[in-house]
Amino acid sequence: MSLFNLLEEKAKKKKRNIGISIFRWTDSIEESLIKAKDVANVIVYGDPREFEGVKETNEEQIGRKMVQDFKAGRIDQFVRGQVDDFGAVDEFKKQFGIPADKKRLCAGLMQDAYKHEFFLILASNPEGQSLKEKIWYIDGIADWIKDVFPHLTLKVAVMATCRPGTYGKDPVMSKSYDEAEAVVKHLSAKSIEAKNVHIEIENAVGWANIIMAANGTTGNQIFRSLVYLGKGKNLSTPTIFPGYGVYEDNSRNELDWYPHVVTAAALVKN
Repeated sequence: MSLFNLLEEKAKKKKRNIGISIFRWTDSIEESLIKAKDVANVIVYGDPREFEGVKETNEEQIGRKMVQDFKAGRIDQFVRGQVDDFGAVDEFKKQFGIPADKKRLCAGLMQDAYKHEFFLILASNPEGQSLKEKIWYIDGIADWIKDVFPHLTLKVAVMATCRPGTYGKDPVMSKSYDEAEAVVKHLSAKSIEAKNVHIEIENAVGWANIIMAANGTTGNQIFRSLVYLGKGKNLSTPTIFPGYGVYEDNSRNELDWYPHVVTAAALVKN
């Protein structure tokens, strides 16, 4: 069974109230949310149309209201949807007492055109710009995935921005390669299978269930190429604040919200 199927199986055990912000509709968006009604009670913030929801034209207020309703227990979980990413993060931190400088973790469960599934990490531009952050990131994501998928054996492909044969020709790319090697060594010491695949992501998808991009900039480009140009799918994108909480994130230009509603429902623990 695929990882997404496991999330779907969990989500269907109990119908949850799941919020999502939508204020720009397309036929595909509407169809995906109608489909999601089979899994959850969908509450639309912004322009609800025929859905149950909260009508609000101010984008900033849409996001704040949705996070506030989650904190108050009026909804069980939420999908960020079409509101601003950083605005949602700021309100989530405010509502749950998270320090302003606390960084989040995010793991995108991707499916490529060949139906390979894998978690892509470091997919937001500021992420993974140092070895220290990369190690913090992979440790946190590994712990979260083990909690959600306890029977999954982790296999991590770590990327760099150059091949072994071009190492030493550019200091920035060579630094990236050294960091990939250090992450592999760190994971191997924890008995987690890991390999430096350098730039060859195509050789990672056959065996890895976690792919760590060389940094957030290249990871964001991998994500967008997969989802918007390569007929891939973003199946799940939890934003995680270890010790504080989690919600389902996304890319604002997506047209299929069904998998995100499924993930949000699966994230509910009680």
